[in-house]
Amino acid sequence: MLTPKIVGEWWTIATNPDLGNYSTDQQETMDFGIWQAADGSWQLGACIRETACGGHGRLLYRWQSASIEASDWIPKGIIFEGDPLVGETLGGLQAPYVIRDGREFVMVYGDWVNICMAISADGKSFNRRLNSLGQSAQFGEGENSNTRDPMLFKHEDKYFAYYTGVIDGSGAIYCRTSDNLRDWSESCVVSAGGSGGSGASDAECAFVCYQEATDNFYLFRWHSDRLTSVYQSADPMDFGIDDDSKRICILPIEVARIIECDGNLYISSLLDDYTGIRLARMSWL
Repeated sequence: MLTPKIVGEWWTIATNPDLGNYSTDQQETMDFGIWQAADGSWQLGACIRETACGGHGRLLYRWQSASIEASDWIPKGIIFEGDPLVGETLGGLQAPYVIRDGREFVMVYGDWVNICMAISADGKSFNRRLNSLGQSAQFGEGENSNTRDPMLFKHEDKYFAYYTGVIDGSGAIYCRTSDNLRDWSESCVVSAGGSGGSGASDAECAFVCYQEATDNFYLFRWHSDRLTSVYQSADPMDFGIDDDSKRICILPIEVARIIECDGNLYISSLLDDYTGIRLARMSWL
């Protein structure tokens, strides 16, 4: 069995940005994605909440760095604000996550109700992908489910979209699959309940990866006690429902993302007071 281990000390890569007229004393840096742009620079995109942008007070912001091991990445500005003209909730944008797919960069994010998508050629400037109705929504779990916290994972030419949905007050990690990032399967609950809890904030910040050494998949799932459970499964659509048998460890982090660069592995987390984002080296042991 392999388990993830944090190696060495953390360093802070971003802190609450200056949002100009949108800045508040209460703003917090939340769910994020980290990726490498076409020019090799490192990009960090995050949800900033409790801002003065209107509505639910959330927007997406970006930083940049020449090195993944640098501290204090350079603030680059707002990526998106919620746009009601394309069906998004004002101030409702959450949790950007980006992958590179061939020559394109694909971002998924939540708009408070649905999971939305945007495309970029350079990995820095994104344009929303609109559906046939001219809306940014790609899929969701219903008007009151607060569908959010998406991540994309590609394995053997299939795309997996993992995300949070809350039905009747119970949170769960859902998954949909696609062959083309346009046509998506029906949703399936892949993780819920167990020791992580079944409340509205007990199945968040999903991250899934594959380890060839074990031929298994690993789900990192945050719960409201501010810990992240890690689950191991041979099936990427089943990490346990009301069942801890696939849980292999618990990490004291929030918003786990694993990034590989030059043969090194890094893991992420929010700062404990929600004022920024940090990285540390990691390994599988």
